[in-house]
Amino acid sequence: MSCKKSDKNKKSKAKSKAKSKQKHDLVYIMNPGCGWCKKSDPVVDELIKKGYEITTLDITKPEEAEKANEIKSKYNAQCGTPHFVDAETGNQVCGFREDVLENWAKGEEIPAPPPRPQQPQPGQPNNQQGPQIADVKVEYIWLDGNSPSNIRSKVRYQKMNLSMIQDQNMMRIIPHTYFDGSSTNQTETTNSDCILKPVKIVPNPFDAPANTGQTISWIALCEVLDENNKPHSSNARRILQQSVIQTQETVKQMIVGFEQEYVMIDTKTQLPMGWSDYENSTPPPQGKYYCGVGADNIKGRKIADTHAMLCNTSGIGVVGTNAEVMLGQWEYQTTPKHILSAADEVIISRFILQRLAEDMNVSISYDPKPIEGDWNGSGGHINFSTDYMRREADLPYLTLLCASMEKYHEESMQYYGVDNDKRLTGKHETSSIESYSWGESDRTASIRIPLSTIQNNGRGHLEDRRPAANIDPYQAFNHLLNSISKINEEILQPV
Repeated sequence: MSCKKSDKNKKSKAKSKAKSKQKHDLVYIMNPGCGWCKKSDPVVDELIKKGYEITTLDITKPEEAEKANEIKSKYNAQCGTPHFVDAETGNQVCGFREDVLENWAKGEEIPAPPPRPQQPQPGQPNNQQGPQIADVKVEYIWLDGNSPSNIRSKVRYQKMNLSMIQDQNMMRIIPHTYFDGSSTNQTETTNSDCILKPVKIVPNPFDAPANTGQTISWIALCEVLDENNKPHSSNARRILQQSVIQTQETVKQMIVGFEQEYVMIDTKTQLPMGWSDYENSTPPPQGKYYCGVGADNIKGRKIADTHAMLCNTSGIGVVGTNAEVMLGQWEYQTTPKHILSAADEVIISRFILQRLAEDMNVSISYDPKPIEGDWNGSGGHINFSTDYMRREADLPYLTLLCASMEKYHEESMQYYGVDNDKRLTGKHETSSIESYSWGESDRTASIRIPLSTIQNNGRGHLEDRRPAANIDPYQAFNHLLNSISKINEEILQPV
């Protein structure tokens, strides 16, 4: 027995010695456009510091991509990026396995992961053992650098363990990604990379859940960062966020509900929906369209109703819709929420609306005055209240607040929409851009004190009717927040 044991030990030592003489060509395959790869860079640096020679291959560079693909093809490597492989032996490991990377660098063989389980077909029992993997779709959306800003989007897919897909996990799991800022008026071509940082994740209502019932498609609202991970100059959200942090307690809990007016445009005629059905492409004058019923008075109800349903399905609150004063013009109202969340939900609700209309070959116009002449424009009324307004205010306070807002009127116009002067004429339920006014239940005023607030002895909200439909909500809400904060410092000084 002792002889056999000795022979076994000799063979083991010989095998280990032969293994140590193997040549190693350690390669790190990465993609700088992948949010996960960047997280692996410090691991590579640490291994190099320990004396391991590791070659980095960037698959976005043609010559390096060719070598990376040759290695992966040679050893039938199915992993994406980040990926570590020994080009001499084929020993490989996924970049997420940081726990075994040093063992890999030493030449220790890393066992291949078990085969990915197949998803059961609908109606079949799931007898598979181990984790279930799904292709998760993330649609990143953001505001570009134009004025007025446009919503942009790009889609990324990543394989994910279904057990990890939970609402509370998604903000942590979904990586940053990159886009070409030179194509969105946010950078120069010579230094074009911008970073998208998700700040709010909601289920994508356009895609059905997996057969397990879990969400595998998400909309990720993003902030734009520059190459140094600092807020981009077009990132107005971060400015609003800082204002919320810095304002005093009396306005910190500002609640905002938004009234988004818009016009559905027929992409073939470039006219509002239904207009081409009339002689000279002009329907009868305004009068029957507002909250109207019937085919002669209403165009586009299916889009408006479906949009509200999709928003509420995703958790983006829409509390109401109605046809507006011009044929083909509609409005929806968002659920009043904390000012930053309210601004986020305006952007996501606009994206869902435009995405829905896209499927129906209809475009959405937020132009303040889409049709010249005796037709209403499109506004974006801001219904706002502070904690003080909701709990302690009275009519004398509201009167003083409304009067004090006049000093900021001219400044407000810088943030209340592009071409808003074409809408604010003093006609068609608007005040004049040249003057400021306020009144009880007055829809021709700059600021309206709603009847509900009056009946509650001054406790409640106010409606700022000046903003256009195309405002950047982050800029407009930030201006309003700071204006009310300054006014409160004056009129709520301790006596």
